[in-house]
Amino acid sequence: MSAGDRIPDSEWFEQMASGSGMMFFVLRVQPDVALEFVNNAPGTVLVGDRTEPGSATDIDAASLLEQIDPDYADRLAEVIALPPGTGTQVELKWNRLDGLSTYGRGLVRSRQRADGSVVIEGALADITELHEAETRLMNSEKRSRLLAENAWEVIWTMAMDTTITYVSPSVEQVRGITPDEAKQQSLDEIHPPESAARVADYYQRVFSAIDAGTAPPSFRGEMEYYRKDGSIMIGELQCIPHVDADGNVIELIGVTRDISERKVFEAELRNLAVTDTLTGVWNRRHATELLTADLSARRPGQALSLLMLDIDHFKTINDTFGHQAGDHVLIEVASRLRRSLRGNDMVARWGGEEFVVLLRDCVLSDALRLAEDIRAAIAEVPFGTMGSLTASFGVAEVRDGEDLTTWLGRADQALYRAKRSGRNEVVAESE
Repeated sequence: MSAGDRIPDSEWFEQMASGSGMMFFVLRVQPDVALEFVNNAPGTVLVGDRTEPGSATDIDAASLLEQIDPDYADRLAEVIALPPGTGTQVELKWNRLDGLSTYGRGLVRSRQRADGSVVIEGALADITELHEAETRLMNSEKRSRLLAENAWEVIWTMAMDTTITYVSPSVEQVRGITPDEAKQQSLDEIHPPESAARVADYYQRVFSAIDAGTAPPSFRGEMEYYRKDGSIMIGELQCIPHVDADGNVIELIGVTRDISERKVFEAELRNLAVTDTLTGVWNRRHATELLTADLSARRPGQALSLLMLDIDHFKTINDTFGHQAGDHVLIEVASRLRRSLRGNDMVARWGGEEFVVLLRDCVLSDALRLAEDIRAAIAEVPFGTMGSLTASFGVAEVRDGEDLTTWLGRADQALYRAKRSGRNEVVAESE
């Protein structure tokens, strides 16, 4: 057998190439652009409207090149500009005549022939399905990576022995430690005792479910975390068991969101809802709730006394010195009240220039003495350029079976009598 018999002829190569679904082509780029050869692959793979074997007369080079997606124009230009004797790998995208798109990937080379013409010779395989799969995988991985690495939330995984196996970079923002440092921490180093106990309890419930052959529970709630500086971060935690195809729990996946600022904001909102914004003492609505609660929880025979006080001639203060000066008086009176009261007493601004004080475990006689001390604290220390100011007091001790409206009414009547008797007085409830 001669050497020629051992080498398949050109027809064999063309049949094999066409059957492979690959596109083999020869594209002349100098002195003009013409498609000198292409096998029948473009009919089904690239062009989308031909099924007959291709040749330079079947497929116009310009129309074929126009099908290259504009996003790949630069790559096509690089191929056409290849210096003779060089080659490269290339990936191109065709926008087919049937409206579909096809991706081809392969090798091309530039060759200068004896007549001086330059041709690009290449072989491209249809990688559309592979490209789509790669794109989906790449996008999925990129999306997951972007979410994990850029989310404000801390994304983490924990093995069933409670060791941390992954922590996203955001842990440094919320806890001041690196992911590597976080992975080395034990539960007691991550959480204060109460939160650590709740995590341990959740693990126990997961293991109990595994032993019972039931679905392992997820967890959602608030947890406290240690920051590097020792302060506490409050996190909103959601944790789900990661179960494999055989139903085995292989790890826990969690997301922790730093809600420390939100908790502070919520506390501020709650504070605004229950305090008087000018003086900082309780407002009337919240004071009513506290008084009602104390009445409901009152033990038989327990003494509760109420002081109701009103700043004397307050309208004159506003008219003479202005409302800003009046606000200063209210703030200072509230401050002197707080300094004069015991730790378990309650003070509230009842409205305008009127305040209410609840004296817990305090009989009427003791309440009158305390009211007199407060009256003196207001009257004997001048209020700056406004000089000395006074207040009038009504005092009432709650009676068995008495409701809040009646109790407040008796204290108010006592205050009214103090005003009528010349002000700067402490007057007890009437019988």
